[in-house]
Amino acid sequence: MRPALALAGLTALLLALAPSAEGAGAARPRIALSVSPAQVTLAAPSSRRIRLRNDGAERVVVDVTRRAVRGQAAAQTWLQIVPARVLLLSGESAILTLRTRPPRRAEPGDHHLLVLLRTRPLSGGRVNVQLRLGVRIRIVVPGRIVRHLAFGALRVHRRRDARFMFLSVANRGNVTVQLRGQVGASLVRRGRQLARLSPRSRSTLRPGARAVLALRYDGRVRGLVIAVVRIRLGSDIRLERRYRIRL
Repeated sequence: MRPALALAGLTALLLALAPSAEGAGAARPRIALSVSPAQVTLAAPSSRRIRLRNDGAERVVVDVTRRAVRGQAAAQTWLQIVPARVLLLSGESAILTLRTRPPRRAEPGDHHLLVLLRTRPLSGGRVNVQLRLGVRIRIVVPGRIVRHLAFGALRVHRRRDARFMFLSVANRGNVTVQLRGQVGASLVRRGRQLARLSPRSRSTLRPGARAVLALRYDGRVRGLVIAVVRIRLGSDIRLERRYRIRL
């Protein structure tokens, strides 16, 4: 029987029934886990407790791990979970303690990760079922947030019928900037848009780092045009830079 995996981001009760005649019609499912709360906010430095309960008929071992989300891998090292493994008999509960203490130079603002609670089969158990439960964690690091992206020069390279444009950007702020899906570009002449371009770059830009946005144009327009580059920094900040270039 293949292991069954389930991931819940909200408060959830996961049930998995073994396909056997003996288990049919039983009042209690063989494997059932619940966790509360399923979303936790930690104002660093601080700690919080969550409760894990085995509502099934079988005893289970639960392994506790962490997973980064939104490219925030550093936040994994800021969270300590005690204990990292628990054995729960039927009907038993366990308390897990979450502690966070980011380093001094941690970026201010919100940092997100998942705490994964995963069961594994016990030797001699009647059911070979694995469940995975996810608890969303938000770590809030105090401090003033500065979002500042500096544009560099735009260079044009000509190769046969294609035009390649390279634009350097630098993160002068103190928080990581998301670039993937936040950058747009277009070519304009006399107020008329000639083409839309899709820049290629790394997905994120950490404070103090630089990146190069690569744009390709395969159209037939030549001569002087205006290249317009737009970058969104969150929901309320939009940057725009215009370059006069020759294709």
